[in-house]
Amino acid sequence: MQPVFKERVWGGRRLADLLGKSLPPDQRIGESWELADHPHGRSLVADGPMAGKTLRWILERHGAAVLGSDEFARGGAARFSLLVKFLDASDRLSVQVHPDDSYAAVHHAGESGKTECWTVLHAEPGAWLIQGVKPGVTRPQFAAALKAGQVEELLAVRPVKAGDFIWVPAGLVHGIGPGVVVAEVQENSDLTYRVYDWNRAGPDGKPRELQVREALETIRFGGDMTPQGGRGKTADETGLVIEHLVGCHAFSLTRIQIDRRPWAADMDGGWVAVVVLSGAARLTTREGAMAIRAGDTVLVPADLQEYALEMPQKLTVLVAAPPGKAPTQ
Repeated sequence: MQPVFKERVWGGRRLADLLGKSLPPDQRIGESWELADHPHGRSLVADGPMAGKTLRWILERHGAAVLGSDEFARGGAARFSLLVKFLDASDRLSVQVHPDDSYAAVHHAGESGKTECWTVLHAEPGAWLIQGVKPGVTRPQFAAALKAGQVEELLAVRPVKAGDFIWVPAGLVHGIGPGVVVAEVQENSDLTYRVYDWNRAGPDGKPRELQVREALETIRFGGDMTPQGGRGKTADETGLVIEHLVGCHAFSLTRIQIDRRPWAADMDGGWVAVVVLSGAARLTTREGAMAIRAGDTVLVPADLQEYALEMPQKLTVLVAAPPGKAPTQ
């Protein structure tokens, strides 16, 4: 797929250096929407007979072939279920939260909630992110701290390094600090409630809008979060490591590291999105083969039934799939 680039006040230029992205000049690119079927951005097919067509165009004409009969019958062609991004945080993102599906359905017709996760590709020394609030913090305490300008004291900050995996379910306060690049897999939603923005100005010189009321209604304090799921490592041997990271209501996600040995998978009637984090290989199906490298995102349609990764060289990929459709290895 061909990505959609998003300029952000906190963005930078590292996606060009780390992943070979051809960024538009003189812009601070914070997000590269790699696999997107959303009104705010739709990725294009990069090559082949459908080059230049949007994912929306393909789903409207070939939805059953791409999604598989089960997801197509459930209405999956109306909007692709996932949004895959790369994020470059050269400055701090806002402290924010995303609603769950139930809240989004009531307050934002046409949008889903937003459960997401990050895989850290790059982190400068001392890099950090926010993952929730400190134990024992209550909703009234958090609201009072916001009003007093002291909310930073209540945030749970953790150091991060390349390779870390971060689970961010709907309702979790979070944020990314400067010097961090991540791959993000999320529900197909663009709903974000900013809680706090470090008192900085936006591109127009004015403070960016906050959504404090919605955030306070959405944040989960001391409650159960959506479980990450996943099955952990199912292979850990020379040249092959497979980690089933996520098995939630919205998607499954697997990280696979391969070096100099082939690997193949049955798709179990669903599609897969292969996101290349590092290295190179050849992705093959019954209809052909293509070279893949760091920064590529490939959507493998369900009707191909299986795929293989051949001649991998220090390859690390994320394989996203519908719920329950993670690779079985």
